[in-house]
Amino acid sequence: MLSRTGPLTLLLLGLPLLGAAQRSGIGIKGGLLAATTTAQHIETTVVPGATAGIYAPFQAGNRLELQPELLFTVLGSGFVEPNGDRTSLRTMMVQVPLSAKLFLGNAFNLQGGFQLGKVINAQRIDPEGSTDVTEQMRPMDLGANLGIGLDLSSGWDLGMRYYSGLWTIFEEDDALFPRNRTLQLTAGKRLMRLKSFAKPRRRR
Repeated sequence: MLSRTGPLTLLLLGLPLLGAAQRSGIGIKGGLLAATTTAQHIETTVVPGATAGIYAPFQAGNRLELQPELLFTVLGSGFVEPNGDRTSLRTMMVQVPLSAKLFLGNAFNLQGGFQLGKVINAQRIDPEGSTDVTEQMRPMDLGANLGIGLDLSSGWDLGMRYYSGLWTIFEEDDALFPRNRTLQLTAGKRLMRLKSFAKPRRRR
């Protein structure tokens, strides 16, 4: 079982590698996402969400970057009961993605990696109001990311990423087995860069 400090530990382990990067930096990013879950025996719907935080890309090869991130994310899912009643789940999480970015050109790249998440708060919302269900949630979430990006010479990084959770989100669940799914659109700005010791990629 992963400890509650797992995501923060992963980020701290990745940051010392920045000093060895040929071209690296630290930036801020944010964006919108469409969130839902996949579940058995119940219909789910998409709900809007958002994410924001810091990221630290560093060059690991001529066409490769590794990018740890620390994000605060609001996500969730809508549920349609068999009798037609609708409820929703809103979850606040701290997430730590770690992605590899393969550049196919000066700016365009493919991305893939894993993501850890720590549940901070969860609310179940129905016609009668909101109920705190944080204690019913699995404390940690683990999944895989796939996406595409456009990293510009101006320091702006644009990305689209799909996340698929590998663990069910509820601690004790023997019926639905829901897993997080999100589609994320983000924009980031590199605020600090380290001088490259090798000729950098020329970007558009």
